[in-house]
Amino acid sequence: MLPVRAALVLPVLLALAACEVTPEGEIAPQRGFLSGFAPPDVSGGPSARAEPGGGADLVEAAAIAGGDVVVAGPPGYCIDTSTVESSPRGGFAVLASCNILSAGQSGAAVTPALVTVSAGPREAQPVQPGAETLARLSDASALAADESDTLTMVYLAEGGDALLPGGAPQYWRGAFLVGARLIGIAVYAPPNSGLTRAEGRRLLELTAERIRRASPDAPIPVSGNGAGTSRG
Repeated sequence: MLPVRAALVLPVLLALAACEVTPEGEIAPQRGFLSGFAPPDVSGGPSARAEPGGGADLVEAAAIAGGDVVVAGPPGYCIDTSTVESSPRGGFAVLASCNILSAGQSGAAVTPALVTVSAGPREAQPVQPGAETLARLSDASALAADESDTLTMVYLAEGGDALLPGGAPQYWRGAFLVGARLIGIAVYAPPNSGLTRAEGRRLLELTAERIRRASPDAPIPVSGNGAGTSRG
């Protein structure tokens, strides 16, 4: 029998592992993002990526999941607006280098990385999973793990190149709560990015903190160890 914590979090984690929630609240298959980090040929509109002449400005934050969660990253990382999905049941967005998204026209040069953020549905008893549960449901071996009351992180040995062809197989995955929603986050390294294990971990930590601070100030009903906490 699964422990109570694992049983509560299992359905949500399985959904978040798919990496994408459609506007209708359905889980869609994974897809490749920013293939080769080459700006697409766009002509503007709400789904356009930032590109000179493309009619889209760089976006540093995006609200998803009915406004309950605001996705934002550290300085130098912006939202790829063509990836944003949102509904009352959840949402999804991808963060990448502002400089790359703008074809070198804006934003400081940062280590190339791809950060995916998924928000699950509101839960009556939201539970932050432990590192062992997160690794098991990611179906990969954990090379490193860390967990606190506000963030669980695992460094996985394989799977990163499944989402980003040609990228590093090792990647960081994390989970934390924003109000009554479980947030899944992952950091992928594109080919020859030079993103180190320590840099990937720090990027995940900073992104989680930015999301918490940018999102509406909702209490966290249940923390990773079962104790109620709230953001300060």
